[in-house]
Amino acid sequence: MHTSSSVLKSLFYLLKASHSRSTVIITVATLLSCIIVFTMAGQTNSMALQAFCSLCIFDLLFIGTALLSAWNIENRNTKVRQKIQPTANTSSTALFIPTQTVATFSYGTARFEVLAVFTSTMLSILGAFFILKESIEKFLENEPIHIGYLMPASLITFFMHLIVIYLVPNQPFDHVIAASSSSWLQEHVSDMFQNLCHYIPGLSRLLLPRINPLALLCWCGLAIIFSDSFLLTMGYGHFVDTLSSLLMAFMTFGTMVPIAIYSGKILLQTTPAPMIGQLDKCLHEASRLDGVLEFRHEHFWALSFGTLVGSLHVRCRRDADEQLVLAHVWNKLANVVQILTIHIFKDDWLRRQTHTFMQPQTTSSNQNSSNIPPSSAYNGFVVVT
Repeated sequence: MHTSSSVLKSLFYLLKASHSRSTVIITVATLLSCIIVFTMAGQTNSMALQAFCSLCIFDLLFIGTALLSAWNIENRNTKVRQKIQPTANTSSTALFIPTQTVATFSYGTARFEVLAVFTSTMLSILGAFFILKESIEKFLENEPIHIGYLMPASLITFFMHLIVIYLVPNQPFDHVIAASSSSWLQEHVSDMFQNLCHYIPGLSRLLLPRINPLALLCWCGLAIIFSDSFLLTMGYGHFVDTLSSLLMAFMTFGTMVPIAIYSGKILLQTTPAPMIGQLDKCLHEASRLDGVLEFRHEHFWALSFGTLVGSLHVRCRRDADEQLVLAHVWNKLANVVQILTIHIFKDDWLRRQTHTFMQPQTTSSNQNSSNIPPSSAYNGFVVVT
């Protein structure tokens, strides 16, 4: 009962908030257009149109990710306000998850956005495979294709998709599109645009370095539907519609795979490729600090989009100040790693029981220090946030 009330409170806030009200209106319009275009696609019996109209389903997933991102941002802001003003009454606008649910996740709801992006892209890839299967079956059945609703349904899908992509604020997808590798469709179109901008330099601001892959998929899909409608009018038969649906499915697959790979690597707790060079530079600078001998067990991974988590062991000299070394290493890595865990231990080679002796010593010395940022000790690790 408590869970359902919290969900209803979250939905009520999304309807009440001004920054989410337009998104909710676009959601209703997208849902209505999705019903209309799939009804038209069923009457035309065209698999190419159904493949293109599947973008409406992706639009609903895109909007769901945007609403989840807005909810997550407001949830974090509410917690910050409650820490600053614990007596303030924010129950009317607070968005929260029950404590029992948050306790099951190590980092709260930080990875929900990554999981939403990965789920949206994987469902789109699964839909592309479904289109491939249905296209082959339709070609073998050789059913007649009616082109009466082909152009109206494609235009509705085209405009609704562009409205969703450009008017709905979606930070998770914006980050993934900017950070992930280019799709094969983007690379080929970028090569053509580079040749075009060589003759018309004024178009470079609009067409380069690369176009939004989701918008590019919509433009290419509309061109395929136009060609399909023209060739069906000329009487080329079912093979043209099947070929168009297969091409649309391959373009959807090629567009979603880089996004799914990037978000999937974050879920697998790997280090983002764009951050490897910057991390190596910061570690190299930190290793040259006075008192630092070496780093061991370095592990850095992405918690969510734009949030990096890291841990490392620092071996320092016997005469070095542990707190000073900790502060210097933290200053070098804090700009890159948002959640940092550092374990400081000295080079006590004369003692046989170095590990059992140094672990409580490191913990007690870190708790008594006042020269470093706020920290807490957990199992011999110094957690600096």
